[in-house]
Amino acid sequence: MRPLLIVNPATDRAFVAFAERMLGESGSAGTLQAALRVRYPDAVVRARELSGELVEIWYVYRDGHWTRSRQGDPGDTR
Repeated sequence: MRPLLIVNPATDRAFVAFAERMLGESGSAGTLQAALRVRYPDAVVRARELSGELVEIWYVYRDGHWTRSRQGDPGDTR
C-alpha cells in the first residue's frame, strides 16, 4: 500500500507535487528523501511508526523540520 504523505509546508504546491511524483519512484522513506534532496537539499522524510496503524504515514519536510505555512511561500496560490 502506498504511504500517505503529510507534507510541510502544505502551501508550497510545487514541493507537494514533486514529493507525490517522487513517491511513485521510491520504495522507502530514505529513497524518497534522497530523490527530494536533488531539488530541495534540506528535505527530510520520516516514517511515522505507531503500532497498530493500518495506514503507513510519512512526514515530508521541505526545510528539514516543521515550518508554519505562510502566505507568500514559494508555490502559495492563496
